[in-house]
Amino acid sequence: MIMRNARIISPNDNIDDILDIKIEDGIITDISANIEGQGLDYSGKIITPGLIDMHCHLREPGFEYKETIETGTQAALNGGFAAVCPMANTNPVVDNIETLKFVLNKAAQIGKIDVFPICAVTKGLEGKELTDFNALKQAGAIAFSDDGKPVEDMELFKKALQGGELIISHAQEEVEAVKRELDALREVGGRLHFAHISTKEAIDLIRTAKAEGLNVTCETAPHYFTFTKENETVDGRFKMNPPLRKDEDVKAVIKGLQDGTIDCIATDHAPHSIEEKMKPFSQSPFGIVGFETAIGATLKLFHGGHLTINQVVEKLSANPARILGLKDQYGHIKIGQPVNLTIIDPGKEYEVRGGEFKSKCKITPFEGMRFKGKVVEVMRGKNDYNK
Repeated sequence: MIMRNARIISPNDNIDDILDIKIEDGIITDISANIEGQGLDYSGKIITPGLIDMHCHLREPGFEYKETIETGTQAALNGGFAAVCPMANTNPVVDNIETLKFVLNKAAQIGKIDVFPICAVTKGLEGKELTDFNALKQAGAIAFSDDGKPVEDMELFKKALQGGELIISHAQEEVEAVKRELDALREVGGRLHFAHISTKEAIDLIRTAKAEGLNVTCETAPHYFTFTKENETVDGRFKMNPPLRKDEDVKAVIKGLQDGTIDCIATDHAPHSIEEKMKPFSQSPFGIVGFETAIGATLKLFHGGHLTINQVVEKLSANPARILGLKDQYGHIKIGQPVNLTIIDPGKEYEVRGGEFKSKCKITPFEGMRFKGKVVEVMRGKNDYNK
């Protein structure tokens, strides 16, 4: 197969040009202009390394009425993701090899996209005893996080950092937690990544920490650069954790994306049933779906002149691959690599309709918004999921 005349963007490979890609048996064998042979015309399309969502919730095992690994990965694929990293707060918790293997095997059987599970930092997410990082990592864990139940015991948190694995922090009381955990990182070292950063103060703290040379990275989510607290409704469609912030925080998030303080954009895809999300705001659970609106919401920053298209690709592919240690198979478009590609039509305009989502959860705060830019194809190995 030869893909012709697309704009190929791969920041890790210093590629941003109109080129052809030749694929043989699921492997990229040539990237150049005017490759000989018959091919398919991709004029006007952008080809990027496969998108990676490094923070999501697939709900299975235990909460299959909200989402399953099958519906969740189908939704992720529909949103353009070639790989996702689900959190451990299932039932049972992904704090042991048996449950980890269940997730990995189920995802492999479905076979749509790669699933790299994030395992719990502490057993049962109880914040009392660390899980066996080494055994879980060898069994397939990509990183460790207690997600919505962050480790409050700082001595235990320091011990987790000293384990040498990537620790992803859900900074519950965002500013104070970021301060406290950065101090721990200064003291003992390690690798620390902050999930869904949403406040100006926290971004400023992380910016300073990076300038000091600390090994810290962070992400935000599309809803934190799209909405403010004023968008909240009487039901739970805008209810997430951390909550929506002020306009000054939205501007700070965009600035953080621009200057590199915020490394990644992740969805924090957190589906619930319609009945749960449509309860009054105070009774509705935290979390919104995000797979199928992420690229459209992010491209609003591109079309609005806030981010370059190269920055968009960095935040959704190149940087997650680097942080997660997936650089051999993700984050690149290069000869000899198995195909992991996302194809975007940057000019395609459409309206968000939650009823058309592949996710079980059809409720979205982006309902009715007009987007420009849509994923039209995902290619993985010999599989071509043409939408």
